[in-house]
Amino acid sequence: MVMIRVILATFFVCCSLSTFGQQPIQDNLNQTLPSTEPITDEVHRLLESAEIEYERNFSKAKAQLSKVFQLLQTPTDSIGQQQLAKALVIQGVVLRREAKFPEAVASYLQAKSIYDSNGDAWNSSDVLHNIGMVYRYQNNHVKALEHYRKAIAIKLPLEDFHGVAAGYNMMGVSFRQSKELDSAKIYYDKARTLFQKLSSYDDVRRVNNNLVALFLNLKNYEEAERIALENLQHAKQHGKLYSLCVAYRNASNVYKGKKDYLQSLQYIDSSLIVAKNQQFRDLIAKGYLRRSYLFAKLNNYKKAYYEYRIFNRHSDSIFNIENVKKVQELELNYKFEQEKREMELIAAAEASQKWLYFVLLLVISGGGIVIGFLVYVNNKIKTKAYKAKLAQEQLQKELLDAKVRNTEEEANRLIADNTMRLVFKQELVEQLKSKLNQDTVEGLKKSLNSVLTELQLQISTEIKHSSLQNKITEANKGFDKLLREKYPKLSKTEREICALLRLNLSIKEIMTVRNASLDAVKSTRYRIRKKMGLKTGEELEKFIQNLR
Repeated sequence: MVMIRVILATFFVCCSLSTFGQQPIQDNLNQTLPSTEPITDEVHRLLESAEIEYERNFSKAKAQLSKVFQLLQTPTDSIGQQQLAKALVIQGVVLRREAKFPEAVASYLQAKSIYDSNGDAWNSSDVLHNIGMVYRYQNNHVKALEHYRKAIAIKLPLEDFHGVAAGYNMMGVSFRQSKELDSAKIYYDKARTLFQKLSSYDDVRRVNNNLVALFLNLKNYEEAERIALENLQHAKQHGKLYSLCVAYRNASNVYKGKKDYLQSLQYIDSSLIVAKNQQFRDLIAKGYLRRSYLFAKLNNYKKAYYEYRIFNRHSDSIFNIENVKKVQELELNYKFEQEKREMELIAAAEASQKWLYFVLLLVISGGGIVIGFLVYVNNKIKTKAYKAKLAQEQLQKELLDAKVRNTEEEANRLIADNTMRLVFKQELVEQLKSKLNQDTVEGLKKSLNSVLTELQLQISTEIKHSSLQNKITEANKGFDKLLREKYPKLSKTEREICALLRLNLSIKEIMTVRNASLDAVKSTRYRIRKKMGLKTGEELEKFIQNLR
């Protein structure tokens, strides 16, 4: 009887301990939404002000955000983290409107990470919407629509109808810019209807701004002009500089469509003044492009060319492949980290459950479980050791194969080199025999001088080849590794040709070094271009020399 009581007591103690051990993981999986109460009145005031000022004064908004980040530092409590996430989102909007797209996405993803860790789906969906807008600015409408739809799918169950309407509005923009005008009209109407039901008249104005462009596409200039001038007046009255800049540009679009180029030029000049003052980089670039077009229409081609050059300078600093790659890389890294974190939580939960089962089985089964566990551990160690041994043997085999290949290549080079030298010596002997048959001393002397000259030329050529081979070896140290990482499909011969091109050798020189025909070298160059994905007209030599 006493033994039974001891076993029962031990069972309940173990269950309590296992439940206690499982609780932190359960807390991680079921975190509650953090309080929205601000850390301090100062931080709250600055955030509210910055959220208003990015529509009016970028410089002031950035200064307020800087103060917020100084005050928050690295908060550990949920309230401070929520405030930090909000500041990061506002910063992302400012950076996006300055056309600093990779920095904007980095800021958004940092905010999303905080919201996701706190289970804040509402604000996390807002971040998805903002990332979609970055893709729209980069004219990647497929990715933009994908993010808008994800955001709307989260917002609908939460009844965030304002966010849903904003998503519809941006979907309309992407469809319009993709020339799907019917779809654009449908989503603009959805957005305007929702905003009107919510009495959000500023947002109705934003939809109207976008409708101006749609009516222009549909060549309904009267309706486009009416809405554009109404929006312009509204932006002036409320001092919203970004909206004002867009409104001036929309008015310019209207008069461009009506072929009133002087009037269009006046409005785009007004848009440029606001954009330059507030550093709206994308609108500055678009403004110069519009001026170039209008001057061309007014037959002032010199001025049009000058404006287009300015546009190119601004555009190249904003819309480039490197920025697109950075944005995609940031988002992929974020997704990887999210998946990794989820797997860690699942693994932790599974580990906790296994521990609970193990304790229960230990109490019930006693020594039998201990023996089974020891057998399991022993088998696992043996399996691990066997796998490690196999991996080591495989590695040794690969190293040996590589060594054999290198030895064979070196032997082949030596054989080829010795063969060439033997041929040269045989030719030299034949020349000596023919030259020594001269009848006169003067003729013999002249023949010997000729042979000496050829010998010196051969020695000079071999020295140059040796020096060139050393340069190739030196240049190829890090370059070969770079080619393996970036273009793993390149063969060893193709990588060697790349190294020679990097030294700026001509095709004729490569033929001499490789002892190859012109057709062979040209064929290798063609394969290299194809594997590197070069476009027609892009120089292979410059591309290789710029690889880093």
